[in-house]
Amino acid sequence: MEWRERLHRFTAPDHTHTLREAWEHDDYNDPSNPIHFLMTHSDCEGEIPAEMCGPMSDALQKIVDVMPERGTYDFAKPATLRFIAGLRKAAAAGETVDFH
Repeated sequence: MEWRERLHRFTAPDHTHTLREAWEHDDYNDPSNPIHFLMTHSDCEGEIPAEMCGPMSDALQKIVDVMPERGTYDFAKPATLRFIAGLRKAAAAGETVDFH
């Protein structure tokens, strides 16, 4: 959740509310949009379909490209890069990404 909260700051920089408030305002209401899909996905269950892995990795790469280099306590960029690598690996294999 904390990682997605940090991503939210880069996907909606003009918004002053938190990710939870964005959910309440229905800001991420398009499940066909890979970032919206990620922002509304459960942290601990479900899956990202194989066909969503490539588009999601591309969308996340655009976010990473504008993130500042990692600060002392900021894990968002390296965590996002690891997630992108996993999504690309799943996309290449035609596999879903499962959350347990």
